[in-house]
Amino acid sequence: MAAGITSAFMTQLSFAQQPIALNDLSAFTTKPENWKIVGNASADISKDNELSTTPGKGVLANIHAHGKYGSQYELITNLKHGDLDLELDFMLAKGSNSGIYLQGNYEVQLFDSWGKKSPRFSDCGGIYERWNDSKPEGEKGYEGYAPRYNVAKAPGLWQHLEISYQAPRFDANGKKIANAVFLYIKLNGVTIHENVEQSGPTRGSLTAEDVAMGPLRFQGDHGSLAIKNIMINNFDKKPGTLSGLAYKTYYGGLLETEDLSKHKPAGTGKSEKLSWDILKENNNYSFVYTGKYNAPTEGNYTFKLQASGNAYLSIDGKKIIGPEWKTPNEFRTGSVNLKAGDHTFELFSNKRDGWMKPALGLWISGPGFREVALHSKSSAVAGGSSDPILINAPTNTLMRSFMDVKKDAKSKRERVVHAISVGSPSNLHYTYDLDKGALLQVWRGDFLDATPMWHDRGDGSSRPRGSVTVLGNDMLLGKADGSSKWNSDTTGSGFRQRGYILNDSDIPTFQYEAFGSKVTDYITVVNNQYFERIVKVLNPTKGLAGRVAAGSSIEKVSDGLYAVDGKSYYIQLTDKNVKPEIRSVSGQQELLIPLQGGELKYAILF
Repeated sequence: MAAGITSAFMTQLSFAQQPIALNDLSAFTTKPENWKIVGNASADISKDNELSTTPGKGVLANIHAHGKYGSQYELITNLKHGDLDLELDFMLAKGSNSGIYLQGNYEVQLFDSWGKKSPRFSDCGGIYERWNDSKPEGEKGYEGYAPRYNVAKAPGLWQHLEISYQAPRFDANGKKIANAVFLYIKLNGVTIHENVEQSGPTRGSLTAEDVAMGPLRFQGDHGSLAIKNIMINNFDKKPGTLSGLAYKTYYGGLLETEDLSKHKPAGTGKSEKLSWDILKENNNYSFVYTGKYNAPTEGNYTFKLQASGNAYLSIDGKKIIGPEWKTPNEFRTGSVNLKAGDHTFELFSNKRDGWMKPALGLWISGPGFREVALHSKSSAVAGGSSDPILINAPTNTLMRSFMDVKKDAKSKRERVVHAISVGSPSNLHYTYDLDKGALLQVWRGDFLDATPMWHDRGDGSSRPRGSVTVLGNDMLLGKADGSSKWNSDTTGSGFRQRGYILNDSDIPTFQYEAFGSKVTDYITVVNNQYFERIVKVLNPTKGLAGRVAAGSSIEKVSDGLYAVDGKSYYIQLTDKNVKPEIRSVSGQQELLIPLQGGELKYAILF
């Protein structure tokens, strides 16, 4: 690893996911003037390629005019990698274009693709095409891979990208024996690529041919953008190994708590890998494997065990996975910090349920290596998940179900029992809580997974199939009273649900009564990009307002445009005469809009 990253960082890098510090540009070999370290960034959705920043540390910003191209504007890391997991947040200016090259050679595209219905390889999250100048015009570009869905957010919003990359393999003579593979790419929480094999470097690569090790490379000559929270897991260590495996088998209705030392084993032997094939009977058995596990590097090791019935796993005499009963479709997991070297290994399994198939699988991941299997291929069984029951929305589509939501990672999951989800052919969808007149969540991608609702007995719930932005589940309408909390339910408001009506395009208008007034709530898709919401209140009571957003922060980006919850989504007001209020209550901020002429109108951009 080249100079520039501190020795402490290099030491820790192989042990677990670690950040690339953005206090300065010392983690990069190149230091072009267009890249700088800042404290925060913002981009206006109405201004092409404009990115503004504030002083500080923690954010990597590229301010670059369109039309100035060249490798001198790129940022290249000191870090060189083979197999790698990469995770980061990025923000694009309007109309901006960039890319991240794994090993300097394989580009994952960053592009302002907001609202595009049918993405190509050149859109956000796409794997860029390869290029051959010797081919005829129109055929020079090949092997580009479009994302499954366009889940790109609006410019100026923070987006989250995860890449799991497997480097090409070479033999002892340097000949390539396996292609590079993108194991998966996730954009804004949605898997957009899986197991995409690359026959060679994409267009604009650092080297013409594949390499075993190469840097991360950030394109900087196609537009302005910002990047933060760069996390890497560099898989540059050999995996641990099992050796000296010996087994003993027992039969009969022995309990999992039986002292096997008091019983003579029915069979003994040695094995290269773990397997239940050592058994002569498929039920009423117990077996024990013992051996040595060699940990090549000190650090944390995670064990995942699949075994029918009762089982446990011990390392150095301590149970890493405790004894418990599972079906073959369930997994047990446990982690332990191990010093480099050999450790005693014991695995016990007991099954007395004839309806279950035997199964034994053990997977281990550790410092500097991805999860590997230590069992024979025939020993583990495939998961017993059912075929999904999916609902698409080729036309405007409504579906009633329970909906489970969490406002954020710290919140408890809440079940909304009178939810209705509304899907559109624009691939923009939302869920509405009929009990509160609340717009619960919005998302991009496919519509609903109804498997939990309709499979077997079902639990009545469905799940969004896209990149979800949770908006909250409080009443929209209320009265702001100083620092008091907003209405979190319908108590005291006189709320009465009145159902909904459909227009000729099957778009619903929700109706209810609250605060002594009749209310209509109409939500529609605009330009395949965002939702517009129009709430009308007949004879509204004095002081009535709408809380249109709440989150950790609300920032005014420009006139009528507000970024919510750390620039997770926007609220946009179209009426310049409306005077919104940002207030702080109980550690969060809220955006309140008074009713003008009994109407509340705003857009949700995400």
